[in-house]
Amino acid sequence: MTAEAVAIGVDLGATKIASALVSLSGEVLASRHTLTLSSEGPESVLDRLAGEIDTLSHLAIGPVSGVGIGSPGVVDPLKGVIRDAVNLDWREVHLVAGLKARMKQPLPIRLQKDTNACALGELYFGSGRGCNDFVYLSIGSGLGGGVVANGQLIDGARGNAAELGHLSLDPEGQLCLCGKRGCAEITVSGHGLVISALSHIQSDRKPSLLTGLDELTPAIIVNAAVKGDEIARTALFSVGANLGIVMAACAAVLNPERIVVGGGLGLAAFDFLIPAARFELERRVTRVSYEKLEIVCSSLVSSAVGAACLVWQRS
Repeated sequence: MTAEAVAIGVDLGATKIASALVSLSGEVLASRHTLTLSSEGPESVLDRLAGEIDTLSHLAIGPVSGVGIGSPGVVDPLKGVIRDAVNLDWREVHLVAGLKARMKQPLPIRLQKDTNACALGELYFGSGRGCNDFVYLSIGSGLGGGVVANGQLIDGARGNAAELGHLSLDPEGQLCLCGKRGCAEITVSGHGLVISALSHIQSDRKPSLLTGLDELTPAIIVNAAVKGDEIARTALFSVGANLGIVMAACAAVLNPERIVVGGGLGLAAFDFLIPAARFELERRVTRVSYEKLEIVCSSLVSSAVGAACLVWQRS
């Protein structure tokens, strides 16, 4: 570890908090993980966040330039406030002020929506390098997005740009945690994959590695697909087709050069999701919107790298 300036990145998730000490070259010098335990309330989560930041700051040999935090919800970067983070069950939390009151070492803190932070990380150190116009899509427990246009991260008028997980694909469909119906992340997510697989198991009645299990998880479905299981592959195709509808909306509005796919499920099932997604995408937009469009995997080694990039973000 050298004495160069470093930044601390924190990815605040519904299940876990991932944090890392990151160099100016994008190298992860140290990393930590702890459970979020949001059910204990925001004050408890803030205590854990401050503890993770303090621990990493003590590991730094060089100066710490600041802390970048990526969070779910409607994020106000200027006020340091998170609103309506449904997966955390947070209505309004003054995160930056709360952390500054708890941290042992005073450091500047920059807050941004989690997928925006990831998009910035891809631009600086990942699969968005050298590309001024791309969309980042994260597929995991939900579906999130971030947009880089003309080399700049797009926040939107209220910091809520690229809220693609809550684009309704079926306004009469299943109720989402956000209060709307038929949101994209109901189907394009780990939970959506499990529901799709269960539906096909019940309707297709074909022999499958997925039948008779006590628990069905996205990882089990992806592993079955790798082994050639027809129902697993059909379920992944269904998720991919809905992903393609979201990609088509991005292509029509933004005409990106590249779409970068990340998130746990996005990376694990990339080879199964993308053929169906591209097929659906090309059915829905004109050729100029897709003929040179690249769809690639995220190459960031940690979700916290993008958050660290907030410290060095170009204005």
